[in-house]
Amino acid sequence: MGACLIKALINASYSMSHNAPTQHSHRFLPPLNALKAFESAARLQSLTKASEELNVTRAAVSQQVKQLEHYLEATLFERSGSKLTLTDDAQYYLPLLTQMFDSLSVGTEQLFERKRRNLLTLNVAQSFCHQWLIPRVSEFKRLNPNLEIKIATTSNPYPNTSQTADIEIINGMLPKESQLTERLTDEHWVLVASPSYLKQHGVMELTDIAEAEKISTSGYRENWNYWFNQVGYSDDWVKPKLHFDHSLLAVEAAVCGLGILLVKDVLVEDQLKQGELIKVGEWKVPCETSHYILCHNPSNSMAVEFFDWLRHSFN
Repeated sequence: MGACLIKALINASYSMSHNAPTQHSHRFLPPLNALKAFESAARLQSLTKASEELNVTRAAVSQQVKQLEHYLEATLFERSGSKLTLTDDAQYYLPLLTQMFDSLSVGTEQLFERKRRNLLTLNVAQSFCHQWLIPRVSEFKRLNPNLEIKIATTSNPYPNTSQTADIEIINGMLPKESQLTERLTDEHWVLVASPSYLKQHGVMELTDIAEAEKISTSGYRENWNYWFNQVGYSDDWVKPKLHFDHSLLAVEAAVCGLGILLVKDVLVEDQLKQGELIKVGEWKVPCETSHYILCHNPSNSMAVEFFDWLRHSFN
């Protein structure tokens, strides 16, 4: 059945292109939005994921797909609850559309990249952007004074497969690295506190830390319990009573003397150098998660230059 649909489309296109005058030729093309909705839903096998990728409602995607089915007079999805199964027609049609959209995207980008060569778009993990990148990005701008930089932040620990930014920096896990994907540095969990807090409590051993006021950041699998296990402390310890949903707030709380913070060392480099925070002990526990940089647009020379600049900043 799928082959019949493709042949019908090809024959219709062939017939129109050969039987009508060139100046009046008419392409047999369904509505563009309907094609985009179907291609996204079929490729992701989910109306919900397609709606997120296209930034429209799920109902809008469903309506566009039905419009395409009506236009083609063919069923494209077999629906069973929330599960989508591609029909034979859809399985033949999908790769044609995906290739078409990919080619259009690449061609447009290559053709008009010259006009965008002075624009660099970044999507950066929030804490890394605030704690590390912003204090240092002036150096990169000094090297490229005419460059326009647009920065958005993310809390997603995994790469965004539909990413439109030139560069993405995540704080999380990466299944595999490639030529344009790299782990920035080996990170460690460290304990930090303000000078005033340590002045009040003095030198702290593990038993002291077990009883001390602790600050925790939610969202990390590597928490205080993980840290105590890694340093070999098996006795009872007082759980944190101060919790934050963001590392930025937790760091600020530590600077204000509210307790001992367990944090990634890369996020407190400046506070340690400036004396706002001091390491508590010499314990360094390796992080399972790390910051990764991904270059999504190697055709943008500024993206490649930024990628290299950031790598060298850590090396």
